Amino acid sequence: MAEHGDGNIKVVVRCRPLNSREIARGAKCLVRMEGNQTILDPPEAGSAGAGRATERKPMNFAFDKSYWSAGPRDEPNYCSQQTLYDDLGKELLDHGFAGFNACILACTFWKVIQSLKFSILSSSMMGYGADKGIIPLTCSELFTRVEDKKAADPNVSFTVEVSYIEIYNEKVRDLLNPKNTGNLRVREHPSLGPYVEDLSKLVVSSYDEMMQLMDEGNKARTVAATNMNETSSRSHAVFTLILTMKRHDVDTNLDTEKVSRISLVDLAGSERANSTGATGQRLKEGANINKSLTTLGKVIASLAAASQNEGKKGKKGKMDEFVPYRDSVLTWLLKDSLGGNSKTAMIAAISPADVQYEETLSTLRYADQAKKIKNKAVVNEDPNAKLVRELKEELEMLRARVSGSSSEAVYDPKIPASQQKVTYQAKDGTIKTVTKAALQEQLETSEKLMQGLNETWEEKMQRTQEVQKEREKALEELGISIDKNNVGVHTPKKMPHLVNLVGRLDSEKPAAIRLSGESIAEEHCYFEHSDGKVTLHAMPDAVTFLNGRQITAGQTYKLRTGFRIIMGEHHVFRFNNPEEVRKQRDRLAKSSMHMSITATDLQHGGTPGEGHTRPESPASSVELNDVDWTFAKREAAFARLGLDPTLDNLPDEDLNKLFEKITKVKTMRDHNSKPRPESSLSQADDIWSETGRPAASDAFTDDTSVDAMASHDSPDVGGSLKEAQNQLETQRIEFESRLQAIAESSEAEDLKIEKEQMEHQLKLVQNHMKRLLDARARGEIDAELEAFEPIIYTARQLRLIRKTLDKWRAHRSFSMAEVVLSTAVFVKEANIISKELNKDVSYNFTVASGGSLAAPVSAIDSIAGLDLFGDVVDPVLASATQPSVAVKVLDKRNKAIYAWSLDRLQQQLQRMRNLTTFIDRPSYSQHFSSEEPFYDSPPPEYSFIGNALLSLAPLSRRLSSTSVVPIFCRYTAEAIGSCRIDVKISNVVLSSKHANASASSTRPPSPVPGTVPPGSKISFILTVDSVKGLSHHDFSSAHIQVRLSSFMGPFISSEEVYPSSAIDMDTASLSDLKFRRSFSIVASSRVLTYLRQGYAPIEFFARLNATYLERMERWDELREQRLPPSTHSPSPDSNSANLPLMRRSETDFVVEQTHDVVAWLQISELAPDGIYTPVPVISQGNLDPGAFLLHQGLQRRIVLSLFSNSGRQLPWTEVTRIRIGNIRLLDAKGRLHDASSKALVTLPLLQQQAVDFKMDGTGTLSAEALWDTSVHNSILLNRVTGSNQRIMLQISWSVNVDVCAEPVQFTMDTAMSIQSRDARPPSRFMSLLGATKIIPKTSTVFTVRLTPPLTRSPKDLWRLDTAEKYVRGEETLGVWKPRGVSVVEDYNKLISMERRAADVQAVRVILATSPTSRIMQSDAVVWASEGLMRKALNLWQKKFGHPGEIVISQDPVDPDESSVMSGKTSGTQSTESIKLMSSTKVVPRNDGPTKKGHMMIMVDANENLWEKRWFVLRRPYLHVYAHSNEVEETAIINLSGVNIERNPEMEVLLGKKFTFTLFTASNSYALAAPSLKELQAWTSKLDPTRVPS
Repeated sequence: MAEHGDGNIKVVVRCRPLNSREIARGAKCLVRMEGNQTILDPPEAGSAGAGRATERKPMNFAFDKSYWSAGPRDEPNYCSQQTLYDDLGKELLDHGFAGFNACILACTFWKVIQSLKFSILSSSMMGYGADKGIIPLTCSELFTRVEDKKAADPNVSFTVEVSYIEIYNEKVRDLLNPKNTGNLRVREHPSLGPYVEDLSKLVVSSYDEMMQLMDEGNKARTVAATNMNETSSRSHAVFTLILTMKRHDVDTNLDTEKVSRISLVDLAGSERANSTGATGQRLKEGANINKSLTTLGKVIASLAAASQNEGKKGKKGKMDEFVPYRDSVLTWLLKDSLGGNSKTAMIAAISPADVQYEETLSTLRYADQAKKIKNKAVVNEDPNAKLVRELKEELEMLRARVSGSSSEAVYDPKIPASQQKVTYQAKDGTIKTVTKAALQEQLETSEKLMQGLNETWEEKMQRTQEVQKEREKALEELGISIDKNNVGVHTPKKMPHLVNLVGRLDSEKPAAIRLSGESIAEEHCYFEHSDGKVTLHAMPDAVTFLNGRQITAGQTYKLRTGFRIIMGEHHVFRFNNPEEVRKQRDRLAKSSMHMSITATDLQHGGTPGEGHTRPESPASSVELNDVDWTFAKREAAFARLGLDPTLDNLPDEDLNKLFEKITKVKTMRDHNSKPRPESSLSQADDIWSETGRPAASDAFTDDTSVDAMASHDSPDVGGSLKEAQNQLETQRIEFESRLQAIAESSEAEDLKIEKEQMEHQLKLVQNHMKRLLDARARGEIDAELEAFEPIIYTARQLRLIRKTLDKWRAHRSFSMAEVVLSTAVFVKEANIISKELNKDVSYNFTVASGGSLAAPVSAIDSIAGLDLFGDVVDPVLASATQPSVAVKVLDKRNKAIYAWSLDRLQQQLQRMRNLTTFIDRPSYSQHFSSEEPFYDSPPPEYSFIGNALLSLAPLSRRLSSTSVVPIFCRYTAEAIGSCRIDVKISNVVLSSKHANASASSTRPPSPVPGTVPPGSKISFILTVDSVKGLSHHDFSSAHIQVRLSSFMGPFISSEEVYPSSAIDMDTASLSDLKFRRSFSIVASSRVLTYLRQGYAPIEFFARLNATYLERMERWDELREQRLPPSTHSPSPDSNSANLPLMRRSETDFVVEQTHDVVAWLQISELAPDGIYTPVPVISQGNLDPGAFLLHQGLQRRIVLSLFSNSGRQLPWTEVTRIRIGNIRLLDAKGRLHDASSKALVTLPLLQQQAVDFKMDGTGTLSAEALWDTSVHNSILLNRVTGSNQRIMLQISWSVNVDVCAEPVQFTMDTAMSIQSRDARPPSRFMSLLGATKIIPKTSTVFTVRLTPPLTRSPKDLWRLDTAEKYVRGEETLGVWKPRGVSVVEDYNKLISMERRAADVQAVRVILATSPTSRIMQSDAVVWASEGLMRKALNLWQKKFGHPGEIVISQDPVDPDESSVMSGKTSGTQSTESIKLMSSTKVVPRNDGPTKKGHMMIMVDANENLWEKRWFVLRRPYLHVYAHSNEVEETAIINLSGVNIERNPEMEVLLGKKFTFTLFTASNSYALAAPSLKELQAWTSKLDPTRVPS
């Protein structure tokens, strides 16, 4: 039997006879059937069906079977019920018993007369009387086969379950359970497919029981009478048989199971309202029937097209072909039957009458499409059982071939098996010839596989332990062992040995240790071990050094732990004797003065045996880290050169000084050394405390590796030097003990915190003093000379301040809501530009969690190198530690979702604007990428789709936990699935302090049982599996990811990320999505605090499908469709709620404002006639603002004129201050030289200032100030400026604006050149010779931003909303709006839900391990007091803090309502009282005008006054000059968001031809071109994206 069932749907057509109604109308038969072909002839002209006939030629259709039932029963080609059952029913049962899903669909696509559906479909499926249909015959044969198979094989058992549903008006009803009267919900499982929730499945054991249930279900079906059918079925019905076959295999002792689902579907025919006469409820039912069948037709068409396109080049893949299964409940439930895991057959009923020509043709066409659908059915059985069954069949076949019981040739037994040939037929039909030996080998291989599959879990565990013991034994023989969960090279515990450091390899003489290299003899030396003592014997002519001294042959040298041995030139060894170290440790423990005994005393406590000599050695107590290969070689070099490195010759005074210096340096090094990394899976295991060093009492341990000894002595030591060593060693141990105690306590951490805070305050004092000194040097009288008092806090106060700040920083709802509303216009503009340029991407707000979830990136993308480009990384978002507002990018082109920070959006938005601003400037636009501003480049392959949150509280209590955790989507704040998280603690190694305390004391090592003391190492295994809910329709592949910081907090120096392997959602199931990894972390005090209070997110990443992105975009739109605020009027007859919402005035909003201000600067000098005249300005080109030509020794005035198109929107009143200074020299080569005069000097202002707001909507402000250059005391301003040089000055001024809290500050640089007093003015011919121009003033454009302060009451929050602010082109967005404060509400809801879910699971684990009764008897006595209990309850129920609740809403709140919610009296704040914050920026100048020309501009609408001006277009501004020489600039117009309108009626009204209106963000202008050609040229240049009308 084939294990898969790929193939097309089997489609048959059955034609019914003419009924009495059709015969009465004179209908003629148009259907002919020849074999499997069905031929439909066109109706004759003038017949009843000719009016709607679309085809005028015979139509041929080929199906799997064509059944003719329109004639008498005695016709040879007449199709009876038995024929239909033999062709379809038997095959259906064969598939069911083989383990396949099977389905029969009985349908007609147009119900036109009574008998078309009822007599054919119902007759085909059910039958009448003795003439049984497919369903009764199939059910009867089903139980017959079940009994036969049970009798043939006693190890086989069968169960049959049935369910019966109807789909009525797109609602599912259970026909077998009268209790399920309501609408049942349809769900979809990743592996089971669509199913009906709470559907009853009844077990039947006989044919009669099944037919009784079917009859009861038929009676419960919804039927009604129509003109076409008195008992017309108004619903679709699905009768399902679930056949379960269980088999017990005696050989393997395994139970296998096959489950097949046989569906029998009866569809209601689609209706025409004019034919059925349906009205009211019948009309609604017919509409729902038509809807479901229309969807069925779409599904059939899509599946047919997909089956035809499969395998063709250039066609779209499966992921791009959308099949609308979910558009109807019927098609959703038939998903597996149509194009899925099922063997499906379809019976299409047609009418032969000519009056039903169109309906019959439509049915045949749908059936013709259905036969093209390919299903992929598989056997529903356990994969392990399938493997066992296949192996068993293969073994039986191989045994038969090897034994020669088949029909192959028989050979003499004496002939070897390798020469015997066996020929057999393989499964694929090919003939193969192999030797009998090959067959035997194949048989042995298969038997081994079978034996492995039959092996029980206990047998596998026993075999694993045996192999483990054998492996450890073999490793120990090689010097490699497994100890303390560490695998590597370790030293033996009892045997004396050489560490890392004896005859030649090529020697013929036997040797236990073989070396190679220079000066290695064939017999170099040998070691002798007796009674725990090891001696070294050198051979003649062999070069061997002991502690730097060469030993002689014939002498015996006793070895002690720490001796250095050099053999030859380069082989350096260190000797270790574990037993000697163990004895010394025991002796040290027994001694009461062990803190004063050094390692040297212990090593020399025994007297050397007689006859043994000990080589002299430098007697220095060296650190262990210094005793390396270099130290041993240097020691040997000193000995060979005759140098004595000992300290014997030093006097006592120098020795004491050296001792103090060594002690000081050692102490500072230990104190300032960086602590060990707290956790890293790639580092070696650390069993010490946080300092990374053992305590003083742990100087000698069982581990005799290189780090075991604390000091190393040589054999011979002088007496005086030995005392010095003892003192050094004692002091070293005391200092280390003291430093370790400080490090383990919180005192060191407190001191460090206080030190950092003092240093910070000291730095503030230094900066303040520097500012005061600079201000006094500049001579500023009004400088702030207030004293600055540093504030010093204790460590406890600092911790409390930090805790309070962290707590309040986490409450960011209000500030995030302000950011969302104030920046909504930028998200809106980005969507407009992307839609205009067809970039297939959308942007909206989201909230990025801080920490590891601020900007989650798939580690698989990182491994692939996708994040190596700087443009991919968003540093602002990645470094965020608190929740912040971000922008969600729905990249539908690359099928990805990722987040941008608001700073990143601003940068990308500016690049988007460049694409539209310079669309008519190819020389500029060629430098801009048309794709880069809209997407991440390269886009991520895996997108973050959600996370599961795990509480770490059980881990901090050393508790293993297993919990089912929901997976939340951080974009929708909804659960999209679930997973099982298992944390199993494998080992907990206490720190040396607590381990020793527990060993030497009866007290517990930790103050609280079950807690983890600081410095301990926790090893645990994290497993994530049983993932549910992720649909393959949304994701094509997925993987899990875990970060190390999730378990340790943000304290680690470098992040480590561990992803699982990605699975393909189309080919694999969600059960294959798993994560398992072991972790080992050192629990410092900060890590323990995080474990007690923190949560670990388990991240999920996936490749997205287009449907998921569309649903996410649609979800944002639906979420933002807010209802109008409900009225709280007490009168019920009030109709205010029925009135349409009025658009709020723009003056009600307090949003960020942008204004353009032109600053014209003019310098006037005193002329001989006593009048101040402007000095000329020499400009070298469009990019050069110009340089003033000044004369020496003259009085000067600075004239400042400001111009704005915003008019009264920027209500300035006066210039409050003008300052000038920071004088520099710009040489001929463009280099800027600093000068000594950097102070800004405040100039005296004249009283007369002119403020004017004109009728054309513009505003001007002018002021004059006296300027005496001598106050700067600068040589640059006193002497004549050299040729090709300029003097650069910084000028700043402050302007008082009514709507601003502080004056607006402007700053710019200006250039000038000092001439002699009698110098002549420049000649006018200069402007004619080149690009040099002589102008009377300089022009600088500023962008002024006025932003509202982000500190106001919640009731005024709606005033910040910029979503309603008009942006050019927003009409293309339709009803779309950016997300509002709901995005903050969703985030708060998400945080609350996922943390509550995690806390519930953690509490369950903790309570499950807690004792049943924790209350002691003494506590019970205290709580027995009823009064005390009531007092505690009242205190528990009491609410602290503010009684009200801060309501975040972007809709205006009624004052009375707001006062009730906030608990305060209402006090509304008008927009006039809200003061804005200002910032200014100089706009760089633009070279190369796009267009120039004369136009007329209206300057007074009341008088219809026009003036002729010269216009120059330099994007993004339109500059207006008085004349074509471009000397006197009168205005500028910002073209950002410009809109142009031209109306012929306006020309008649104004009396001007070729007029058009220019609308900008701040003003509007009426312009008139000189001709139609110029009009068209100007409009196309001013707005290149405008579609011509």
